[in-house]
Amino acid sequence: MKNEKESKTRVFSGGRQSEPFSNLSRRDFLKTTGTVMAGATVVPALSGCGEAPDPGPHYIDQALCVGCGQCVPLCPVGAISLDQGKSSIETDECTECGTCNRSMICPVDAIKGYGGLEWPRVLREIYSNPLSENDITGVPGRGEEGIKTNDSRNRFKSDEIGVFVELGRPVLGARFRDVEKAVMAFKSHGYDLIEHNPVVSLLDNPETGSLKPEILNEKVISCLLSFVIPATAAQELLGIVQELSSQVESCFNVCVALRANQDGLSPFDALFGSETFRLPWVKINLGLAEGIGEPDA
Repeated sequence: MKNEKESKTRVFSGGRQSEPFSNLSRRDFLKTTGTVMAGATVVPALSGCGEAPDPGPHYIDQALCVGCGQCVPLCPVGAISLDQGKSSIETDECTECGTCNRSMICPVDAIKGYGGLEWPRVLREIYSNPLSENDITGVPGRGEEGIKTNDSRNRFKSDEIGVFVELGRPVLGARFRDVEKAVMAFKSHGYDLIEHNPVVSLLDNPETGSLKPEILNEKVISCLLSFVIPATAAQELLGIVQELSSQVESCFNVCVALRANQDGLSPFDALFGSETFRLPWVKINLGLAEGIGEPDA
């Protein structure tokens, strides 16, 4: 006889998912727990009772909560806590990622709220919920195509460095005030965000890189910024990163996309020196963008 968790089902677009969510792959889990995406708002899958969750910020109905605590470790930013036999969500720390709701972890459906968020809180969902579509990129999630299409689009040329700064992951999340610091740091060196980066639409003053003041305290799981700088600016990039490390409250990581020269070297070899430990051939993209022209006679 199946236990309650195993037999619990969820209705979704196109049918009914009855397999235990713990047996699903991450990709299948995301596919089967969302139904309709409209703009930046996700309409969640219906629960077994046939009623959609109340719209608005996530919260836990204290009258229903039985204090099992199963939802506490599930929150990726630690916004859920258990106190005096009841779980609760700290509204200011919640990123509206929807993980607690989609997981169906609560045995009494006490987790409420989903979608229908007002500005600027809706930004939390857009940048944190992997099922939420961003109007700028047209794809779910907070990122953009990055290096993944460089082989065909040739966004980062042989004399350029693609720079990706991700703020927030893991665990800590990030406030847009930290995102603003990163954008302004690069702007002060003359580097603008890539045109189709989602944060471009949030700029208040493109000349300085400042963001709209009303969004600065909004919290997201992570935010990805993209820049293109000259290949000769590798040393300058290191300085910008060191500058940010003393300003940003959350964690951040920096990745680069660049083309090696004919000897297989890059501007970073001289910068970090031969003693730097690195894993060989990790995340190497072999591009064809420079070889699609007419062959030499």
